[in-house]
Amino acid sequence: MMLSVTGTERCQIVETSIGNTDFAIMDCPGFDDTKRSDAEILKEITEQLSAIRLLVYNLKGIVYLHRITDNRMQGSGIRNLDLFKKLVGEDALSNVVLVTTMWGNVTNIEEASHRDSELREEYWGDMRRKGSTATRFDGTMASAQGIVSQLLGKKPVVLKVQEELVDQRMSLNQTAAGAFLEPTIFDEEEQYRNRLRDLESELQFERDFNKRLEAKQSQKRNTAALTQRIKDKETLKSKPGEEVENRLSKWKKGGHKVALQTLQALAAVCTISLGIAGFVLGGGF
Repeated sequence: MMLSVTGTERCQIVETSIGNTDFAIMDCPGFDDTKRSDAEILKEITEQLSAIRLLVYNLKGIVYLHRITDNRMQGSGIRNLDLFKKLVGEDALSNVVLVTTMWGNVTNIEEASHRDSELREEYWGDMRRKGSTATRFDGTMASAQGIVSQLLGKKPVVLKVQEELVDQRMSLNQTAAGAFLEPTIFDEEEQYRNRLRDLESELQFERDFNKRLEAKQSQKRNTAALTQRIKDKETLKSKPGEEVENRLSKWKKGGHKVALQTLQALAAVCTISLGIAGFVLGGGF
């Protein structure tokens, strides 16, 4: 099995093959989504990874996708890359392929090539020195097969977060990825609380209709954001490894006769879609 981290909204999976080699790809959402919090996305991804570990799939590697059309690596992009590295762990970096995409939309090839070099040397340099490879996806089937083939020949790998959640039975905030994310959630919660106090004070004295309307709209947005951060803190206290293990146990007790080591079992315990694909599960999955 192979995992890819992209902009998809939910984890999806597909079975495919190259030549005589059968494998599956699970496509997982990237962080910094506009509709869901990083904590929610982290929980979903770690549930899939816990199930992969519990079902003893051969996880061959991870494809990390980055749009070459993004003008520069923003602060959130750097933070998301750091979170990704915490998720994978240093020992598994040799099973990571870093891929630039959207080359077909490039209008200035010289600038795009410069960004590509900057990514490889500055932002991905430490990962490449520890075994990750970097390549371009040109949108063709041959290019996609070439990227996957780099991973299919590798030995199966166990990611750091899989060991933490399944083998060590940690809660999400005890993992390296969760511990990295948690301080941001606490900081943002405090910021929203402070902002709401300021808005409450403003509404006590403001008499201008338009300004009051604007303050109330802001109050509504900040209340929703605060509610989400409180929910995120609870999400990080969860134990995805144990939760998936319990689901799997109930699924077996339900009289299912299908061998557990199937993609159908993975979909059943994780409620993923059997559709498009990201993590690469190799032959024998």
